[in-house]
Amino acid sequence: MSDTALIDEILQRVEQMLDALDARGQSPEAFKQECEALQAYLDRQAATLASDLPRPADMPQRLNAIVQQLAALQKRAESKAAIPADLQKYIAEQND
Repeated sequence: MSDTALIDEILQRVEQMLDALDARGQSPEAFKQECEALQAYLDRQAATLASDLPRPADMPQRLNAIVQQLAALQKRAESKAAIPADLQKYIAEQND
Protein backbone atom coordinates (compact mmCIF):
# COMPACT_ATOMS: atom_id res chain seq x y z
CA MET A 1 0.00 0.00 0.00
CA SER A 2 1.39 3.41 -0.92
CA ASP A 3 1.99 6.15 1.60
CA THR A 4 -0.98 8.14 0.29
CA ALA A 5 -3.40 5.21 0.11
CA LEU A 6 -5.21 5.89 3.40
CA ILE A 7 -5.99 9.54 2.55
CA ASP A 8 -6.89 8.51 -1.01
CA GLU A 9 -9.29 5.89 0.36
CA ILE A 10 -10.98 8.47 2.61
CA LEU A 11 -11.34 10.94 -0.26
CA GLN A 12 -12.75 8.22 -2.50
CA ARG A 13 -15.34 7.26 0.13
CA VAL A 14 -16.38 10.90 0.59
CA GLU A 15 -16.72 11.28 -3.18
CA GLN A 16 -18.90 8.16 -3.32
CA MET A 17 -21.08 9.37 -0.47
CA LEU A 18 -21.51 12.76 -2.15
CA ASP A 19 -22.46 11.08 -5.42
CA ALA A 20 -25.12 9.11 -3.53
CA LEU A 21 -26.41 12.34 -1.97
CA ASP A 22 -26.52 13.96 -5.40
CA ALA A 23 -28.87 11.25 -6.70
CA ARG A 24 -32.27 12.66 -7.53
CA GLY A 25 -35.54 11.22 -6.33
CA GLN A 26 -34.53 10.59 -2.74
CA SER A 27 -37.04 11.14 -0.02
CA PRO A 28 -36.20 13.91 2.45
CA GLU A 29 -35.65 11.26 5.11
CA ALA A 30 -33.19 9.33 2.93
CA PHE A 31 -31.35 12.55 2.08
CA LYS A 32 -31.10 13.44 5.77
CA GLN A 33 -29.82 9.96 6.66
CA GLU A 34 -27.18 10.16 3.92
CA CYS A 35 -26.09 13.60 5.19
CA GLU A 36 -25.82 12.26 8.73
CA ALA A 37 -23.84 9.25 7.52
CA LEU A 38 -21.41 11.54 5.67
CA GLN A 39 -21.00 13.74 8.74
CA ALA A 40 -20.40 10.72 10.98
CA TYR A 41 -17.83 9.34 8.54
CA LEU A 42 -16.00 12.66 8.38
CA ASP A 43 -16.06 12.91 12.17
CA ARG A 44 -14.48 9.45 12.43
CA GLN A 45 -11.79 10.38 9.89
CA ALA A 46 -10.96 13.82 11.30
CA ALA A 47 -7.82 12.72 13.12
CA THR A 48 -6.49 10.88 10.09
CA LEU A 49 -7.18 13.84 7.81
CA ALA A 50 -5.44 16.18 10.25
CA SER A 51 -2.41 13.90 10.60
CA ASP A 52 0.94 14.28 8.88
CA LEU A 53 0.29 11.39 6.50
CA PRO A 54 1.48 11.97 2.93
CA ARG A 55 -1.18 13.49 0.69
CA PRO A 56 -2.06 12.34 -2.82
CA ALA A 57 -0.79 14.71 -5.51
CA ASP A 58 -4.32 15.32 -6.77
CA MET A 59 -5.71 16.12 -3.31
CA PRO A 60 -6.17 19.89 -3.90
CA GLN A 61 -8.23 19.28 -7.04
CA ARG A 62 -10.29 16.57 -5.37
CA LEU A 63 -10.96 18.73 -2.31
CA ASN A 64 -12.02 21.58 -4.58
CA ALA A 65 -14.45 19.27 -6.38
CA ILE A 66 -15.78 18.01 -3.03
CA VAL A 67 -16.33 21.56 -1.78
CA GLN A 68 -18.13 22.50 -5.01
CA GLN A 69 -20.34 19.43 -4.77
CA LEU A 70 -21.14 20.21 -1.13
CA ALA A 71 -22.03 23.80 -2.06
CA ALA A 72 -24.37 22.58 -4.79
CA LEU A 73 -26.01 20.11 -2.41
CA GLN A 74 -26.43 22.81 0.22
CA LYS A 75 -28.05 25.12 -2.32
CA ARG A 76 -30.39 22.33 -3.44
CA ALA A 77 -31.31 21.49 0.17
CA GLU A 78 -31.97 25.14 1.00
CA SER A 79 -34.15 25.48 -2.09
CA LYS A 80 -36.17 22.39 -1.19
CA ALA A 81 -36.50 23.53 2.41
CA ALA A 82 -37.92 26.86 1.23
CA ILE A 83 -40.69 25.23 -0.82
CA PRO A 84 -43.10 24.64 2.11
CA ALA A 85 -42.65 28.19 3.40
CA ASP A 86 -43.12 29.64 -0.08
CA LEU A 87 -46.19 27.47 -0.60
CA GLN A 88 -47.69 28.56 2.72
CA LYS A 89 -47.04 32.19 1.82
CA TYR A 90 -48.70 31.69 -1.58
CA ILE A 91 -51.75 30.05 0.01
CA ALA A 92 -52.05 32.83 2.58
CA GLU A 93 -51.88 35.46 -0.15
CA GLN A 94 -54.60 33.67 -2.11
CA ASN A 95 -56.86 33.59 0.93
CA ASP A 96 -56.57 37.37 1.50
